[in-house]
Amino acid sequence: MLQRNFDQPYPAAPEPVPTAVAGWQAPTVDLREMARILRRRWRAVVLPAAVLGGIALAYVATATTLYTANSTVLVDPRRANVVETNQSVLTNFGTDDATIESQTLLIQSLSILQRVVDKLKLTQDLEFMPKPGLLDPIRNLFRSSSPVDGVSPEDAARAYSIYLLQRRMKVTRQGTTFLVDIAVSSESPQKAATIANAVADAYFEEQVRAKFDATRIAAKWLGGQIDALKNRVVTSEQAVADYRSANNLAVSQGVTVNDQQITDLNSKLIAARVQTAEARAKFDQVQQLAKTGGDAGGLNAAVSSEMVTKLRAQYADIAKNEADLTSKYGPRHPQVANVRAQLKDTQRLINEEIGRIVQGTAHDYDVAKSREASLQDSFDKLQGVSSTSGQAVVRLHELQREAEANRTLYESYLARSKETTAQESLEMPDSRIVSFASIPLKPSAPKTMLILGFAILLGLGGGTVLAFLTDYLDGRIKTLEQAEEISGVPALAALPSISSRELAGRAKRGRTELGNYDPRTMRLLPAALQPPLMRYAIEEPGTFFAEAIRAVRLAIQRARKIDTVKVVLVTSGLESEGKTTFAGNLALSFATLGIKTLLIDGDLRNPGLTRAVSPNADAGLLQVATGEVTLERAILLDRSTGLSILPSPAIKDVDAITELMFSEQIVEILDRLKSHYELIIIDSPPLIPLVDGPALAELADRILLAMAWNQTPREVVAHTMELLAPVHDRILGTVLTQVDLSKIRFYDYYRSSAYLKPYGVAAASAGAAR
Repeated sequence: MLQRNFDQPYPAAPEPVPTAVAGWQAPTVDLREMARILRRRWRAVVLPAAVLGGIALAYVATATTLYTANSTVLVDPRRANVVETNQSVLTNFGTDDATIESQTLLIQSLSILQRVVDKLKLTQDLEFMPKPGLLDPIRNLFRSSSPVDGVSPEDAARAYSIYLLQRRMKVTRQGTTFLVDIAVSSESPQKAATIANAVADAYFEEQVRAKFDATRIAAKWLGGQIDALKNRVVTSEQAVADYRSANNLAVSQGVTVNDQQITDLNSKLIAARVQTAEARAKFDQVQQLAKTGGDAGGLNAAVSSEMVTKLRAQYADIAKNEADLTSKYGPRHPQVANVRAQLKDTQRLINEEIGRIVQGTAHDYDVAKSREASLQDSFDKLQGVSSTSGQAVVRLHELQREAEANRTLYESYLARSKETTAQESLEMPDSRIVSFASIPLKPSAPKTMLILGFAILLGLGGGTVLAFLTDYLDGRIKTLEQAEEISGVPALAALPSISSRELAGRAKRGRTELGNYDPRTMRLLPAALQPPLMRYAIEEPGTFFAEAIRAVRLAIQRARKIDTVKVVLVTSGLESEGKTTFAGNLALSFATLGIKTLLIDGDLRNPGLTRAVSPNADAGLLQVATGEVTLERAILLDRSTGLSILPSPAIKDVDAITELMFSEQIVEILDRLKSHYELIIIDSPPLIPLVDGPALAELADRILLAMAWNQTPREVVAHTMELLAPVHDRILGTVLTQVDLSKIRFYDYYRSSAYLKPYGVAAASAGAAR
């Protein structure tokens, strides 16, 4: 059953081999061990989940049901400019994330929420009014003053309504878009939709109000600037006029009269010089013809003269008529003579006209020279006047530029002021509603499934951590490996606990023997009257309990083959660890093999073995040691098994007990018993509280250490081994007692009942936990 394989001697721990990475091992995770921890600590896992689930269920059942309505607002990145006709109707403004997030926060501002509270009269709504709480008296004890000291009840009610509306409202941006969702929760679905739409309207009103205020402030500021600029313009223009008057600088069309006259005379002088040059050219041509005797009719003036041209045309007509008459009538005809007279007169007229043109050329040249000289004289005089007033003109131009700049700035501010004044009545919000909030059909809170699921998951997570922490901090012995690891000796077997139902059934069977029992004649209790566990191994040989006893018996038999083993001490660190039951069943198991065995109750202070098998015994180990009774009279014999028992009646003299354990009498008694018995098993007192146990351990050939499963702390085992250090080589091994086979499989499956059932071990159910 639950035992070690003793075919090979118990190996000592190998010496560690030094390596370059000595002292370090790669961390490993044993998933099967983790699963076993969760299975054996399932209560720690389930309990927090059940508690949190119950709390969550209670919260869901008592929480106020809320409905959430959503309205969506578009923060439009375009803004209408109706007044600014020189620009496009829609102009872009900032579209960065900071702008959109600022609008999101603006929707949640106190000014907007106060508009909603006042508009919907939420201060008179029971849902948004202060409600007394159970913890209010306690909170008031820790307040230095009332939170509404110096505040009117109306303001306090409005502040609380705004605070509650802030908690019931959530404003979020949809991703990276310009859409903003306004979600409002209320106990009434209609009210939730109304408030959500009211928040959107209040947001638009706040935008318009802010623009109106900004426009009004700007108009007021512009009005003040315009008045100042107007005064500056008047002052600068007056300075120009005063300076012009003081320096006699008349201005026409923005230019001084002197400068205008100089410009005009300069133009006329240039034209006069051109005319003089033309007249001189004509005059020089006439003089040249006069010296050479050329025909004056070739002059440009003569050629271009209309009179000369007409006379020459007339002359040509007369000459043509003369030729016709001469050919017709002859040269002596009177008509021909008349025509010739006309021809001469025409030639005379041409010559006279050319003469007048020649004379006019000289006259024109003289006139042009005189006009040029006159204009040059006037120009020189005006230049002299202009040079003396040049500095005054420069200063005048400076004053004029300053006046013009002031006038331009004044006109710009005046135009902007008129536009701003017009915009005061034309402001529009920068946002618009995409979708109005509709009445929700389903409640949004409490989210029953989410809360319950989260609570259960949180409980399971916390329970899992609690299970691992509890298991880690649990220092009680639960497996044979732990017993071996702490004690440093082999763990021989694990004695299962027996169910209370089976023990009660066995106790009932002893009632029939109770009437046949006579304490005066029978010092040893009949088997049926003894505690059910004292003979369980031989009465139920097919159980796991009996199998474990046989495993220990096998270890002792092997030890006896190697060395002389007469005295086996069964002990434990503390009391109530099952050593007496273990010692009694082990002794009976040897006795059934025909081995002459003696069972000694060595616990003189608390003789549990004696109370179990011979409660009326009047002689025992101490009486034999003191010589009050003989050894033969004190030993009791179980005739059904052949087991001999040396009881120890209760003794009140504690000093006598202590002296006995350290006296030679106990040694002599054991020597005498060794000569009569093949094996002596001593039920020792616990080692830690008493010195009797360590004293008996020095007299034993082999020692068996009992540990109560899931009860004995590791520190107790370690301390017990320190007490047994002088006789460490005599320790045969450890035995786990009171093992719950239904639970040990969560620690060591291959030593549990689940692993042994397929082998047909009888009465497997006997190993069930109590």
